[in-house]
Amino acid sequence: MFKKLLIIFSILILSFFVLFFFWGSAAVVPDTDYAKKTVFRVDAAYSVPDTFSLMTYNIGYLSGMTNNRPVERSKTLFDNNLSAINTLFKEGKADVVLFQEIDFDSKRSFNTNQYKAIAQGVGYSYGACVVNWDKRYVPFPYWPIKTHFGRILSGQALLSQYPIYSNERLVLPKPQSNTFIYNAFYLDRLAQLVWIGNHEDSLLIINVHFEAWDIKTREKQARIVLEIFDKYAENYPVILAGDFNCTSPYRQGFENEKTIQLILNHSHISAVVDSVAYVNSPNSYYTFDSESPRGKIDYIFYNHKYLTCVGAQVLHPQSFISDHLPLQAFFIRRPDSLKAKNR
Repeated sequence: MFKKLLIIFSILILSFFVLFFFWGSAAVVPDTDYAKKTVFRVDAAYSVPDTFSLMTYNIGYLSGMTNNRPVERSKTLFDNNLSAINTLFKEGKADVVLFQEIDFDSKRSFNTNQYKAIAQGVGYSYGACVVNWDKRYVPFPYWPIKTHFGRILSGQALLSQYPIYSNERLVLPKPQSNTFIYNAFYLDRLAQLVWIGNHEDSLLIINVHFEAWDIKTREKQARIVLEIFDKYAENYPVILAGDFNCTSPYRQGFENEKTIQLILNHSHISAVVDSVAYVNSPNSYYTFDSESPRGKIDYIFYNHKYLTCVGAQVLHPQSFISDHLPLQAFFIRRPDSLKAKNR
């Protein structure tokens, strides 16, 4: 009798975990909504001008220095950081902004659509977003367990003063060293491919958020993105930017990490912060963390055949909006970048 009860109990426990696994890891929204474009207002420029600025910013879902920490957060924290980021963008006047770790409808950020709130608060005309996390249960941070429950709908986004006519979501490989169960709840690492301007005068922007914990996976992701860059670099201005989760190869002690060097080895690619500028003043270009900057993991690269970078800076908001700092660059389009090409 005892043996029979033990078997029934074991089956019930196993069934519970199986059902919980499928419930917690299942998507909430249809995957057809994982890559969307938005027109916030139509009275904007038709094409990208000869000079423009671009910013990349991992906003850590506006959680400040509490990102990835098992702490209780107030709605006031998120409201204040939303106000602060809107002020930052109005002052910085970036024509195009790339986001990583931006929430669309998550319990952890009080279900605010940060993508729309920033666009409307600052006055951006066009937007494109991609989802990389759509779960009901996320077992991170590991403790306390109560922080694991609650919907997360999060991802990457781009806001622009210029029209967006294509937005593509490319899922990058996950670490093979992770277990199947771990990867089922893990976020998708993405490359967001956005074409802005118009069909006769276009600019490709690749917004990435690379793997944080596994070097080999980061390098694999870099090679995949480089294939995309290489596909278009001969005929179009291309910008590759985002959170690469990898420090600079110029920093002593990190020479074995190949991710950034793979990108810099490409014949058409330049960095907005070159080796000379970085080595002369590394502290000026650290982007992580925002409280005590100690490394550069956010980058902007560009196709120097069609674009010239005339300046770059790391901005330091007055408050800790995120655990990252934003990186901004200023570009001039070369005359031959305005020639129409058929994609």
